[in-house]
Amino acid sequence: MKNLENDDILKTIAIMVVPFIIVFGIYVILNGHISPGGGFSGGTIIAAGFILWHAAFGFDGLRKYFNFKKLGYINTIALLVIAAVNIPNFIMGSMGYKSIFPLLTPGNIISATTVLLLDIAVGIKVACTMYELYAIFTEGEV
Repeated sequence: MKNLENDDILKTIAIMVVPFIIVFGIYVILNGHISPGGGFSGGTIIAAGFILWHAAFGFDGLRKYFNFKKLGYINTIALLVIAAVNIPNFIMGSMGYKSIFPLLTPGNIISATTVLLLDIAVGIKVACTMYELYAIFTEGEV
């Protein structure tokens, strides 16, 4: 397999495209409760941007931003947010559980309260996990 780290065309394309991929992934996460998409879809889009950056600039290109320790902390915080938002549903069986957040205007980005929090946490968790798996299978470590 050709070493992609010396490919100037790939580096140029990655510099131009990766910011748009990340922003589109964030858009999909934030609009997941009012349109198709959500945390998992947006997280995979963001992970694809990380993987493209990794392919263009190599292992050290993302290591200065995301090493195994940082990804572990981010994953733990995202998982704790998911658990904290869902604990009342587990305890109450989601019957009779009234959200502590006020109801907002349907169709707005901030209209789903806890669903938006879950989408953001799931998106972060999926993006980090997919990049970790890619890094482990390609380099042997994160």
